[in-house]
Amino acid sequence: MKLPDILSLLGISQKAGKLISGQDNVERAINFKRIYLIIVSEDSSENTKKKFLNLAKSKKIPVVVWGNAQDLGHSIGKEERKVLSLTDKGLANEIYRRIKILNGGGGY
Repeated sequence: MKLPDILSLLGISQKAGKLISGQDNVERAINFKRIYLIIVSEDSSENTKKKFLNLAKSKKIPVVVWGNAQDLGHSIGKEERKVLSLTDKGLANEIYRRIKILNGGGGY
């Protein structure tokens, strides 16, 4: 499993309308939509990581701290993105599975 494989899946998710990006948009979506996975970039501030880890925990949404903002944004055809969320269960499960494999099987 390679980094480009996961980034390609994020691009496909964006084109399919199954991805929400940006901190404010993701935060609103957590409260009003069904979210199946949250990805927070490794280069996000500690406050941002803590905020989304706590939000995800309270709503029982899986969350991973993975990638960098530039790669995440570029993969979906946008500027840097610190936070992404997936609204499709199948895509979310596959991306989560691939991130675990890339990280040596460990989860977050």
